[in-house]
Amino acid sequence: MEVLLREAVHRLAQGRSLALAGVAERTGSAPRGPGALMLTEPGVPTLGTVGGGLLEARARELALERLSRGGGGLVSFSLEHDGLISRDRQNADVTLWLQALPAGDGALRAALAEAADRLAAGTPGCLVWETSGPPRLLDRRPERAGGAAGLIPGPHGEPSFWLDLRRPCRVLLYGAGHVAVETAGLLARMGFACTVLDDRPDFARQERFPGAEEVRCRNLERLSPYDLPGPEDCALLMSRSHGLDLTLLRAILPAEPAFLGVLGSRKKGAFLRSALAAEGFSPTDLDRIVLPVGLPLGGETPEEIALSVAAQLVQLRASGALSPTLSKKSEKNC
Repeated sequence: MEVLLREAVHRLAQGRSLALAGVAERTGSAPRGPGALMLTEPGVPTLGTVGGGLLEARARELALERLSRGGGGLVSFSLEHDGLISRDRQNADVTLWLQALPAGDGALRAALAEAADRLAAGTPGCLVWETSGPPRLLDRRPERAGGAAGLIPGPHGEPSFWLDLRRPCRVLLYGAGHVAVETAGLLARMGFACTVLDDRPDFARQERFPGAEEVRCRNLERLSPYDLPGPEDCALLMSRSHGLDLTLLRAILPAEPAFLGVLGSRKKGAFLRSALAAEGFSPTDLDRIVLPVGLPLGGETPEEIALSVAAQLVQLRASGALSPTLSKKSEKNC
């Protein structure tokens, strides 16, 4: 989302008017859920997607029509077989919000730039789009609103579209070897924010991880609090040795990340769990360690292992298991 918002700001600053389409509601078998966004303008390929196929083609067409009229509003559809049928919102599979983004609106450009900055900083907030005027930037999502986006009553009773400014799930990869290179690249393409840490300067280089947000050269045996995951983060241990993984687990387990996966075999898992149990870690602590990490796809190459790890994280994210509200530490702080 941050990339899309910054691109919108960039194009608006160039004097180019745009249109935004966003999934506001999904009650049927639509391909993308609330919060999926698409940016379009005449004669230029779209950025982002609301699901592809007939729905996306129609969304682009209607968004460009909205650009000529101005403001924002809803359209709803049912997806039946290979057809797309306009419906009222109550009987539709998917409802889209279409919004004109006129180039001359300085307040619009400022709101989008601030929203992108909030996403980059991880500062909570949401954008609320109404039928006219620039979006409002709020410090928190509307009452009783769940998910990544949705509809709420506007100031005059008409629907307004709210969009959560939620930073992508952060993944900390400890170790910068071949599997980490492939894993970080795949996760970045799938919308995760990756930070890679290693104690070898030749490995911990940004050019080896072009998709990573950050690459840090750190002493992995003495991690600072800054280099530990938070309760909303995922941690992947891909270090060069059993001993180093054991040291990392001692430091990371008390941080209670949302997911903790370790690269290796079941035999390695038995060794690590036995050593940690002897040091006083509880069965509950040990149960949080996913080892071997990754779905059992049967591959052996770095690329295949990376695919299995990325697939597991995508599966967990789609199920809601990586939601901040589900982490133990978040529950404690409620």
